Amino acid sequence: MRIIFMALLALSPLFAIGEKTETMHATFVQTITDDKNSTITYEGTMSAKRPNMAFWHYTEPVEKMIYIDTQKVTIVEPELEQAIVKRLDNTIDILAILASAQKEGKNSYVATYNDKDYYISLQNDKIQSIRYSDAFENTVKIVFSAQKINAKIDNTFFEAQIPDDFDVIKD
Repeated sequence: MRIIFMALLALSPLFAIGEKTETMHATFVQTITDDKNSTITYEGTMSAKRPNMAFWHYTEPVEKMIYIDTQKVTIVEPELEQAIVKRLDNTIDILAILASAQKEGKNSYVATYNDKDYYISLQNDKIQSIRYSDAFENTVKIVFSAQKINAKIDNTFFEAQIPDDFDVIKD
């Protein structure tokens, strides 16, 4: 389920505020906080391209690459020497999530989808952060920095690179 939310978040900056955004590249810090206030932090970079391509490269605390398109998510885990390929659930309607975003304040929006709220903060007309509760009721916050908007990104950048000697698990 967490993969589905990552896919959703990967594409959301492109459809949300700023209709002229075709590509986005940024560094990110993702924190997940549970009900006991225990937090785990992930860091990396992400790139996304309209209409449906995204790549998340987690570098801390472990390396993981996540390639997302409309049909599947491919997760490459070098430490485990494996790749997981999952079909995306067609019931996720990313556009519906963002179409429901309502302005809350000068630089804040909220979108509701499947009874979940997604809080979007802007800074200088760019998405600064997205916050939501995941399926386990953890609070997830992704803060973006060093954003590059509308830089040219070739489609091949979003094709999963799986070493020949890795195990491939298809779901």
